[in-house]
Amino acid sequence: MFVTVAIHHPKREHADEFLAFMHRVQDMVADAPGLIEFRSWRDTSSDRLVGMARWESEDAFRAALPQVMSLSHDRKDEWSERPDDLLTLTEA
Repeated sequence: MFVTVAIHHPKREHADEFLAFMHRVQDMVADAPGLIEFRSWRDTSSDRLVGMARWESEDAFRAALPQVMSLSHDRKDEWSERPDDLLTLTEA
C-alpha cells in the first residue's frame, strides 16, 4: 500500500473555495486504477486542509498523477498562505 497526504495551508477567507476544489479533484480521480480511498479533511486545530489517498502501490499513484493534476488550472495561488506539504508514505 502507498499513501499520499497533501497538507494545504489556505487563507481563512479561501478555505471553502479550496475545499470545493479538493472535492472536484477527488471526483476526477475516483475511478483511477489502484485507488483505494481518497478523502478530504479539515484540521480542527488550524486552518489546514488535508487530502489523503490510499493506493494499491506507488506505481498506481504515479500512473494517476496526470488525472490528479488535471484540474490544477482551477486552483488559485491567492488561496494559499504557503506551499503545500506532500507526504508519500509506505508501510514500515
